[in-house]
Amino acid sequence: MTQAPLSAAAHLERLVGFKTISSASNLDLLDWVEDYLTPLQARFRRFPNEAGDKANLLVSIGPEEPGGIVLSGHTDVVPVDGQDWLDDPFRLRARDGRLIGRGAVDMKGFIACCLAVAPDLAAMKLRRPIHLALSYDEEVGCTGVGPMAEWIGRSEARPSFAIIGEPSRMRLINAHKGGLIGWAHVTGKAGHSSQPDRYVNAVMVAAELIACINRIREDMRAGPQIQEFDPPYSTIQVNQIVGGSHGNIVAESCRFFWEMRVVPGVDDRAIFQQIERYAREVLEPEMKKVDPACGIRFDIVARIPALLPAMRNWKPKSLPSSATPSPKLFPMGRRPGFSRMPGCGPSSAGRAISLRPTSPRSMSRRASLPAAETSCSGSVDPLVLARIQRRALSRSRTARRATLGSRPLGQGASYNVSSAADPVTLE
Repeated sequence: MTQAPLSAAAHLERLVGFKTISSASNLDLLDWVEDYLTPLQARFRRFPNEAGDKANLLVSIGPEEPGGIVLSGHTDVVPVDGQDWLDDPFRLRARDGRLIGRGAVDMKGFIACCLAVAPDLAAMKLRRPIHLALSYDEEVGCTGVGPMAEWIGRSEARPSFAIIGEPSRMRLINAHKGGLIGWAHVTGKAGHSSQPDRYVNAVMVAAELIACINRIREDMRAGPQIQEFDPPYSTIQVNQIVGGSHGNIVAESCRFFWEMRVVPGVDDRAIFQQIERYAREVLEPEMKKVDPACGIRFDIVARIPALLPAMRNWKPKSLPSSATPSPKLFPMGRRPGFSRMPGCGPSSAGRAISLRPTSPRSMSRRASLPAAETSCSGSVDPLVLARIQRRALSRSRTARRATLGSRPLGQGASYNVSSAADPVTLE
């Protein structure tokens, strides 16, 4: 039975209703997406996590042919605890011409647009497929998308390019910094604070390790730079620290969360090795003189590959009035970089653009989309997606090889996506 199509706003209402914060399951949302798209003869492939409570979902519409387009969005949202919401954040509501709810912008709005256009795409005689890639755990370090990205890269699908539908107020983001994040755990030896030299103060050791990280941070300012980024250099910092049990007890344990964001070309693992070497060669020997059980452990939470297309001076021939005149670079690490992971080889989702927030208002806690823009102009217009597909498929095989050929992944063409009526040109 053919299912009646829903507007983007109606889809968004349902999507916001799923409480898919990163600590919760997203399976109910995926079940609903599959139920909606099954009558369209869509094909599904899931990539569950080890616990089985979350999964990536790859949806394919159209022929089982190589090429086509990947539309990518994450299903998880950030928590709402301790935030001053005026109403239920998981109930979409209209106010002052905007639709308000957790994840309405980041990034269930894009997913809603993709679902709204799906019936039109399924009704077209597509020569290449459209893939909808829904991931989990993006908000905690892009830790969920990896298996799906690797499978796409190693499969016969070989998509021509990917659109990562993060909101950016129609700014094209075709490059971002890489990231490495994790925890450092310091184990000391507890004792009364009146005799600190008999024990190992984990908080003090952690402070020395943080001072090492801060020195690296200072060095980064004079290191490799790409001026389009803000800031143009790599960064590293510590944002959380927990340790100690009481004011007069030498701290037995301390842990802190660190993160680095490196410009493309900088080896994040080499930077991490600097930190680890300082811990092993300078700090731990002194700790173990007091007690061999003392030490420092590092847990890597996530690594996000950097993305920087080779054609940095690319300019589109024609841009709609609602988009910026040239691609922008973004300092945060995001999923487009995973298109450069091992297995994601030439012609496999290699031309990725990311749409990200670029103003405080777009990143506000009450993230919202304009209520009147039910044709997805706040994210990606369904008609434009269809137009992009027709334009890409209308090219001859010769022209396709020339413009979308087998250059190394992440290099080559960038693509403009707009909600305006202006023509869209792939270059």
